[in-house]
Amino acid sequence: MSEIAKIFKGLPKRFNKKKVTAERSYYFSLGDHEKWTVHITKDKCAVKHGRNEEADCFFKGPAELFLDVWNGKHKLGPGDFLTGRVKSNNPLLLKEFVATFQKSK
Repeated sequence: MSEIAKIFKGLPKRFNKKKVTAERSYYFSLGDHEKWTVHITKDKCAVKHGRNEEADCFFKGPAELFLDVWNGKHKLGPGDFLTGRVKSNNPLLLKEFVATFQKSK
């Protein structure tokens, strides 16, 4: 199992329903092979391997960059989006996603 697969399969355990503001779906396209859909409601988190064209928010970028962001080695900024390194239809919803699964400190 890839490191990215482990992250996505572990999301339900890290799910913090107190941080959910609305029902949302997220689609992640990471590199050539990692495609994941995460659906969040006020009560649960469902993760599926595969594509979802109807997601409220999509994130497309290199798998390595996703891992760096997830592991705290890189913080996404405007430059990542302006250069096309990362694509998203709604970067603000990405912040909501991060807050919902933020690592405990």
